[in-house]
Formats: sequence, structure tokens, C-alpha cells
Amino acid sequence: MEEELQFLGLSLYESRLVSILIKESLNLRDLSTKTGVPFGKVYSVVKSLKDKGIVHETETRPKMIYIENASNVIANLISQRQSHDEKIIQKLRETATEADKAKGEKTSFFQVGTTAKDNHDIQLRSFLEAEKEVFQILNIYHRPVSNRASKIAWEKEIVNAVSRGVIFKSIYPVKAELPKLLDNLNKKFPTKFQVHRKDTDFPRCDIIDKKKVLVKLVNQDPTRIGGIIFIEDEKLANNLTAIFNEMWEESS
Repeated sequence: MEEELQFLGLSLYESRLVSILIKESLNLRDLSTKTGVPFGKVYSVVKSLKDKGIVHETETRPKMIYIENASNVIANLISQRQSHDEKIIQKLRETATEADKAKGEKTSFFQVGTTAKDNHDIQLRSFLEAEKEVFQILNIYHRPVSNRASKIAWEKEIVNAVSRGVIFKSIYPVKAELPKLLDNLNKKFPTKFQVHRKDTDFPRCDIIDKKKVLVKLVNQDPTRIGGIIFIEDEKLANNLTAIFNEMWEESS
């Protein structure tokens, strides 16, 4: 556990103390003995952990060092690590994107399409790049019968994605007819390709593995393409996932 705690940002000595204190309360002398941290260092390490709100001490003599709630401590450390990592990842994405733009090259982190071919190719990314799950919101302007050539290609990739273990949750308009290929998929694998029904004018979107988002701008005329955007951003994905979950609970 020491290695994992260091991954979450604790020092070697801090991780040793926390690994023991999660299980039992100890005084400074016993902490030193059980962890191998020199007695002259234990006090300063405990103080550091106290300042971080990880450990507490009793008013008894000798003072006992303890962790009040292990789950809360680990949850806070995980949250801090995730926040730190997200900032680094975002910075790296921005740097790479700017470098690609300067060279006139495309970037996989942010892609915008305005043509039918763009729409076809970018939409495929949702299904080709998915590793665990895809949440889909298909709004009232969704027309399953239009642009069948592209839609058949997408539907086949959805089937392929499900076959490799990807879970789909899709919200379709109430009266929209499910394409035959997807209808069969839903009947054969109802837990892997799940469908709920709800009418919404929320933008048509896919949320891929809670880190990538596709947003498609459509309207009542299925022949008109407003544009399509594919972006890799965890915060945006988390925001849309929360909205999706609310719709999923409200739908039937």
C-alpha cells in the first residue's frame, strides 16, 4: 500500500505511517518501531500528516496517533491526485494542439467538421475509440431513416464495439424507430445495448468513456449539416454525463 499512497502524493515516510495508522492507533515510539521511520523523524512526519488533515492525536499521555476515517482520507487523496493529473493532462493537450496548429496539422484532441464526410468520419470515432462505455442522447430531430449509407456504417461499428465489451446506453426520441440492426442488438444483448425513450431538444451528443465528447448540431431538416465537434475533455464529459444520467432516470 505504501507505493500506492506515494502515487497519491505522500512521501515515503508519510506512506509508511498511514499504511499502519489505517489499521490501528499508535504512539510515536510504537510508530517508529513498526514503520522503521527513525524516532527523530516520526514527530515531523506526524505533524505533516496532521497539517494535511490525514491523522489526529489524542490528549492522553502518551499521545496516540490515529486516522479517524480511512475511506475519507483515501477519497481526499484520490481527489487531489485526479485534480492534479487533470491539470497536467489539459496542459499537455493544449501544448500539443497548439504545436499541431502551428504546423497546419489536425489534432485528435479537438476536431470540427462541417461536411457530410466530416460527419461520417468523426461520428465513427465514437464507436472506434470507445473502450468501456458510450452514452448517447439522440434528440427529436434524429432521423434514423435518413443518410442510411453513413448510418449503416455507424451501426455496424456499434455492433463491433458491443462485441468487444463496450456498453451502450442510448436515449432515443419516443416515436423514433430503432434501426433493424440496433433493434436486433438490443433484443440479443439488452444489458449491453440499452435503450430508453425520451423526447428532448438537447444537442445530439455521445459521451465516450467519460473523457471524450461528440456534439452534433442538427435541425428539423435532416439534409442540412450544422456541424460536428469531437473533443477530449474530462470536465465537459463529466458535465454531460450528469445531464445524461438525469435524462436516463426520467426516461422510460
